Amino acid sequence: MKISQKSLLRRVTLFGSALALCALIAASLVSGQSINETQKPTDQDAQAQSANLWWEPNPNPRITFSPVVNFSNLTVVPATGSILVRDRDSVFATMHTTGLTPGTAVTLWWAIFNNPHNCATRPCTPADLSNPSVQGSVASAGGKIIGADGAATFGAFRAVGDKTGVFPGIGTAEGLLNGLRAEIHLVARTHGPALNDPTLLSQQLSQFNGGCPPNTCANLQASIHRP
Repeated sequence: MKISQKSLLRRVTLFGSALALCALIAASLVSGQSINETQKPTDQDAQAQSANLWWEPNPNPRITFSPVVNFSNLTVVPATGSILVRDRDSVFATMHTTGLTPGTAVTLWWAIFNNPHNCATRPCTPADLSNPSVQGSVASAGGKIIGADGAATFGAFRAVGDKTGVFPGIGTAEGLLNGLRAEIHLVARTHGPALNDPTLLSQQLSQFNGGCPPNTCANLQASIHRP
């Protein structure tokens, strides 16, 4: 069968177009695969990126829970507890408690035993704060006037090396030296009825013996977090 020159030209053109289209598709697939392989992060890249997130300075913080106990006899106070989140550089605590006297000023204190292995007993006790090798400190964690329900919730953060609110008369007064190593007690302390004088009230809510005298200060409750 004889093919006209016009028909032959049309077939060559179609065949050439088909070859060009196939080549274009193949190039696109190869290019797409290359882009995907280049942009796809590896597991190591993802881990490195996660480790550098500003809100996650330490991807593995340690979290402990502890009941609140009466300071005098270590019996558990019902419906209370505390949480301590720690890493090497800092600690954060929240403590909820009840059974407090309405209208009184109550403060929360960090009792920090930087070297708990040097304490006479485990857990450590207030007597261990007088041992220099324990490197103990007591620091303010805030205060408030107790409402009619006798309940209170405290929250506080402390960084390593921060000496703000550290009471100089107890221990070595060095503050927190290592968030992961220290044994930490959260201690609720009463300063008696809230005083009307603004200056004295400010002292009641911030100082270890604020308002005493004329009132009497005493440790009421504690929550212990061992390393």
